[in-house]
Amino acid sequence: MAFGPGGDRPTPGPEPEPAESLPFPDSLCHRCAAPPQYIRTERSTFLRCPILKRYPPQPVRACEAFVEREAEA
Repeated sequence: MAFGPGGDRPTPGPEPEPAESLPFPDSLCHRCAAPPQYIRTERSTFLRCPILKRYPPQPVRACEAFVEREAEA
């Protein structure tokens, strides 16, 4: 785990690869065109929305800013 300047705040980690390792796998955030930043601490994982600029309670089941991501070919 990486910590930012001062060592007191975790920095965003890379997006997890396998779907089964996603935190809150049924959250809309994972299917959004604006994918969340995954913020990991020793005991928790937070998803930060780049559009809303906040950490919505998970799992997100409805969101006014949700836009379905285009299917990958």
